[in-house]
Amino acid sequence: ERQLQVWGWPWLPRPAQAATRIQCAFRQHLARQALALRRQERQEYLERMEKLQREAYLASVRREQEAARRQRQQEEAAQRERQEELRRRGRLLDAAFEGNVGEIRAVLQEVEQLLTREGVGHDEEGRARRLRRRVATVECEDSHGNTPLSEAAAGGQALVIQLLAELGASPNSKGAFGRTPLYRAAFGGHLEAVELLLKLGADPRVYADDGSTPEQVASLDAVASVLQTWDLGLTEAMLQNMEAEQQRRAQEDERHKQAEAKRLNLKVQQLAKEQQRCHKELQQAYCELNRRITEHEECEHQCMGRTELTLQAIKDSEAQVDRLRQEAQKAEEMLAMARLELREQTQEEEEEAPGLKCQVTDLHDVLMKDVGDRIRADGRWPLVIDPSGQAATFLRYQDTNYVDAVNPEHLRPERIRLALLGALRYGKPLVFDLREVDLFPAVQQQLEAVQPGLAPALLSRELLAQDRYLSLLRPTDGPEYGPTQFQEARLAHFRLFFVTQVQWPPVEQLQVLLPVRVQLPH
Repeated sequence: ERQLQVWGWPWLPRPAQAATRIQCAFRQHLARQALALRRQERQEYLERMEKLQREAYLASVRREQEAARRQRQQEEAAQRERQEELRRRGRLLDAAFEGNVGEIRAVLQEVEQLLTREGVGHDEEGRARRLRRRVATVECEDSHGNTPLSEAAAGGQALVIQLLAELGASPNSKGAFGRTPLYRAAFGGHLEAVELLLKLGADPRVYADDGSTPEQVASLDAVASVLQTWDLGLTEAMLQNMEAEQQRRAQEDERHKQAEAKRLNLKVQQLAKEQQRCHKELQQAYCELNRRITEHEECEHQCMGRTELTLQAIKDSEAQVDRLRQEAQKAEEMLAMARLELREQTQEEEEEAPGLKCQVTDLHDVLMKDVGDRIRADGRWPLVIDPSGQAATFLRYQDTNYVDAVNPEHLRPERIRLALLGALRYGKPLVFDLREVDLFPAVQQQLEAVQPGLAPALLSRELLAQDRYLSLLRPTDGPEYGPTQFQEARLAHFRLFFVTQVQWPPVEQLQVLLPVRVQLPH
């Protein structure tokens, strides 16, 4: 009787009825306990999911901070390298004017050591790169365009002139006011320097910007006499030899550039394949994660007592997704660096990223309202490029039909069909969130599974013309999706958005869709 009162049942005097009531009360008590246990497990699961999401968000923030730190380090290293190059250039120019051969050799040795640290070997290709770097070093210019050889000529340093000429410096370079090394040596009255420059191929007929020649500005009669009596036939022969040597070097440089461009092209292709492989593995990991979550929910619903195992499986799958996401991000960064290196090698200017740019705070005006009719004028549906993921969060909580492309359940053809019909019926955007995976081909494939030819018709907006969207209706859809329920006023508000966290999507996507790059505030 006391137990019945505890369970909330009145006591009955007849034994048979009392036993029946006791059994019923006991079964309901067990049911309430099981329900309470399921609620507790559900609460624990939600808390764990919230914790995992918080940890994932913090990990994402740390990755972004680490990427920003690496970017700052690279920029600082590049700045230090530029400053060091300017210091070396100043040292070389000063040493050339003063005739300090030891300092010149020290600067050249530093350049050799720098090339060694950069991994330039001593094979044929390495020797060619070292030669080009050495020539570029001795042909450097100050703010007025004067080279080290020109400075040496102005200072009358014959030994330095000989050394720099042997290293590939040109004796006919023009500096400030169009004055050549021979002009400056003659003006300074340095007879030995003038004779050496003439033997090295300096042309006495080259005049400065004011029209004067080295002979006219010679400060010594002996210098003017040497310039006047010099056999120009020797100069012509040496100029032909120098021109032939320059052509040979130019051809060799061109061959090297072509070989280097070919190597970099191959590197870019390999890294692109690696990026695709990482994206494919990441997609499979997302599918496995969603399968584990589904298994856990079924266990909770059926009270199978395996929730601890399924929760652990979810945590393992999330760890795998996080690891593969980092690998995919690293592969994308390496691909971007290789593309940059290829552009620099082929001397192509980095084109401004095509499409539109907007801040996170402007997403509603740009996407939902299409202020300025830029999207309508372009004719393509937007591909929102946002590595931070904030654009996807914004669109998920707007009045949209949201499709998570990494979730296999969301990509079922029937679910996509209903999501598309609902967006058309109620005049709202249909959003495909591609996450950090290249899933655009998979979305196109699933659209084709809904109806052959649906993908190109939807992307080109032909589906909206002449009521072609009515071909998506099924007899089982019910009266709310009847042909009369689709109104032109609502169809005009239909939008199709693709959102990706991949910073550099494939070129094919950028041709089919309108890139909208989301910029984070500084």
